Amino acid sequence: MPPLTASDIPGIPAAPVVAVGSKNEPKLAATRLVFLPIWPEAKIIAAPVPSGVSEQPTSADEALQGAINRARRALAAAQADIGVGLEGGVEEGPGGMLLLSGWGAVATADGRLGVGGGARTPLPPELAAMLRSGVELGVAIDTWLGRQGIRHQEGTVGVLTGGYLRRAESFANLLLHAMAPILHPEWYRK
Repeated sequence: MPPLTASDIPGIPAAPVVAVGSKNEPKLAATRLVFLPIWPEAKIIAAPVPSGVSEQPTSADEALQGAINRARRALAAAQADIGVGLEGGVEEGPGGMLLLSGWGAVATADGRLGVGGGARTPLPPELAAMLRSGVELGVAIDTWLGRQGIRHQEGTVGVLTGGYLRRAESFANLLLHAMAPILHPEWYRK
């Protein structure tokens, strides 16, 4: 099956305004990676909005809710055709591992909502201990490595994978999962 194009997707203009609920560059880059191949004329804008969850989501439920909140709030704030919410988080995994995770949401002006999650990356024990003590991941990874602004660059996932998977690419992957109900609304009707 060949990839879908804008003309294959009902209810979304050929040149949609896509509002991303953040000004974080990897989140904007992820949105460009997903949307521009489908809608080459899309206008992708930053529409920073609150997630409505804690600064460091610590469960899949909380990160997912943050992504949904950002998508819906960005859609409304920018009066866009599509709103995108991307929320990184950490969650407890099997065997006592603390896992880096993320969730994405896509909301459309006609009321559709798609959500998708990404891979889980185990955090090193020393970094996990910092998070469990209440330090937010962005602060923890910067402190642990003696750098600044990692979340605005390759992200923790980029550091942990040796640069083979950067934050933007990781967010793009989960955003693609969230697009399924948007690309195929007929399959997701209740």
